[in-house]
Amino acid sequence: MSTALQEIQGTDYDPQEHLGCYIFTPPNASSEAQRPPKRRRTSMSKGVKQKGKATAAIATDKSPYDDEHGCELLFPQLFGGKESPQAAKRRWESYNELWKEQEKRTNRILASVNEKMLGEVSGFVKRSTPESYDGKVPTAVILVGPNIASHGPLFNQLATRIQINERIGPVVVLSSKDATNLKGVLKKLIKDATQEDQGLDDEEDTVMTKKTQGAKLLNYDLQILQNWCQEPVYEGLKVTVAIQDTEAFDSNILSDLVSLMSAYLDRIPFTLLLGVATSIEIFHEKVPKSIIRLLRGEKFDVERAEECLAKIFNDAIIGPESVLRLGPSLSDFLLRRQKNHTQSIQAFVAALKYAYMSHFYANPLSMFLAFVDDLDGLDEALEPEYLEAVKNLPSFRRRVESLLEEKNTKSIRLLLYDDAHLRDVIKTSIIHCGSYTKSLAQALEVLEIVQSFMVNQNNKLPRHELYPKALLGELDGSPAIRELLLTIKKMNSTKLIALMDKVIEVISDETDGSLQGAMLPLRERIAALIKYSRKKNLNSEFDLSMADTLRATVVSKRVQLSEKKSVLTKEEEEYSKGVKEVHDVMEQYFSENLKGLEGLLLHEVFFYDLLSPHRDVFAPRSRYAIERALSRPQDYLGCTCCSDPSEYDDNNPPSDNPIMPTMPVASILYKLYLESGPLINTFDLWSAFYSIVGDGESRDAGEGGVDRTTAQALFYRGLAELRALGFVRTSKKKTDHLAKLAWKGL
Repeated sequence: MSTALQEIQGTDYDPQEHLGCYIFTPPNASSEAQRPPKRRRTSMSKGVKQKGKATAAIATDKSPYDDEHGCELLFPQLFGGKESPQAAKRRWESYNELWKEQEKRTNRILASVNEKMLGEVSGFVKRSTPESYDGKVPTAVILVGPNIASHGPLFNQLATRIQINERIGPVVVLSSKDATNLKGVLKKLIKDATQEDQGLDDEEDTVMTKKTQGAKLLNYDLQILQNWCQEPVYEGLKVTVAIQDTEAFDSNILSDLVSLMSAYLDRIPFTLLLGVATSIEIFHEKVPKSIIRLLRGEKFDVERAEECLAKIFNDAIIGPESVLRLGPSLSDFLLRRQKNHTQSIQAFVAALKYAYMSHFYANPLSMFLAFVDDLDGLDEALEPEYLEAVKNLPSFRRRVESLLEEKNTKSIRLLLYDDAHLRDVIKTSIIHCGSYTKSLAQALEVLEIVQSFMVNQNNKLPRHELYPKALLGELDGSPAIRELLLTIKKMNSTKLIALMDKVIEVISDETDGSLQGAMLPLRERIAALIKYSRKKNLNSEFDLSMADTLRATVVSKRVQLSEKKSVLTKEEEEYSKGVKEVHDVMEQYFSENLKGLEGLLLHEVFFYDLLSPHRDVFAPRSRYAIERALSRPQDYLGCTCCSDPSEYDDNNPPSDNPIMPTMPVASILYKLYLESGPLINTFDLWSAFYSIVGDGESRDAGEGGVDRTTAQALFYRGLAELRALGFVRTSKKKTDHLAKLAWKGL
């Protein structure tokens, strides 16, 4: 075997590509002695036993997911199939329309994030030359931050900007997984830079080039890249090498790579981008000083992933253009997952899209969101099933209970028995939900503005973290709100005017205009006091910070406050009254607009708050799912043959299910596996298995079982599946035994 072939097998050779695959075909496959077929449910009704040997359901001409015109419905008809095909189609169209609009806004935010940094880095790559950096390798050190999940998308944006948008030259993105050895790094560098793999000879590890006129070069020789750069078509292009995770990159390989780039710098216009997650000082400790002397460049900062998440959350969940929003539990779950597990922004967007899909897929009342701007068209779509579904909502139940406490039995009868009145209430509630979401969004923005004027910024919470608390009603009258209002009372005139200007700017499109109407006259009055006052800054009587000493007792504080009031000027006394009025206005505004969801009818339609689908999809319990699937295969296969109703009770745990011969082989072996000890005798396991699936030779064999040869093949396949799932392995103590690797429930 040649040396080149040995090197190939050491790096790129995959032995699994050359393994044989064998298909077992029983000799009596066409005979009558086969395992009984599985009886699967083919409709929404109870399973019907099928006769014959066919294992698949007979397809009908019309699918249950087709409408009356034969068009396929991608969402099922709910209400037990009573929902009209038009309504199911409307839910699908509403989902696509709303998510498409939200996706456009999200993509705009993602494109705008780090726009300044992308422009600066692309400009650096365009203008940098070895001559301008004294023959050193032009290097851009990008401080990408500790969120590893966001590094990949960031460098993809850089590559797109430099290579496609600016057309500066090819960009090769390297990561630590590519740095197994220098040879592999150079191979990837040359292949990605030239975008060609013609002429590669995997057997001899060489490549033919036109420039050398038939000479063979090793496919990791930078002479190939040099010849590519000297071609007239590619002349003037720069080769940008971006290392995504510099800290995880092997320091020896990085040093050798930089040395080679420096050696070829007069023939290949290299530019190096280094992604540093920690600091430049730690990077200096990682790389030898002799290598650092070969680099010269600039430092660039990246916008933090938390700031990008806040922008997307504020637009998608709190923004005025959003129709569907997340509830408090799901919002808190997603935010904690992003914070604790350093998920990428794309993972949050995927979770948001899944929430949209789940809401429209499983909730028939989500159709109401299609008529937010057309309430007159809702009357035609409101069928009796929708009215009954509204009556079963928890918010409807709370509305009836509140009316019952008020002893308003007339309104209760109208809600329960008058469909026309209920339709009007539904349309009114849709309007109230829309105004509630807009008012809540503005109140949270005002709250965030007031927080920015606090002296102590340690207790400041961003808007997206305040959102779940506001929906639960935890902010209304909370200590945090009282502290904010106290901060307003202690503000001097300069800070208060700046605060009022920002608040008035935010509430310019307020729904009812109550806050704006109250703030404008107060702002003009305080501005007039400042204009005619001799002092540049007016202090209120509530601010004790101007006093020389502060005493601890309540009596001393009262004495000190009275003394301060006596030395206040006339303008400051008027200013104190104005500050008190601003405090009262803001207190009333927060109490009216930071209420929870409990009293809002139909909030289940506008706020999606189911945790279980997201937990199963984005934080799955794979081991529990595998164990449950092996214990109760009938729940996943939708068949009736894998359970015995006479022996199985729903109250029993899954492990108490009887072992049926029609179960999948892995399920049968798993149930026998649960009954065994730490070491399993292979022959005993085979005997028990054959007694279940055998053709009647043993006393416990099922009817219509398989012959011994087929049973052995099924047994071997089932053991291989259990071994692949990580349940068993061959015992080192006893060769004819299997060792248990997992215990159920542990």
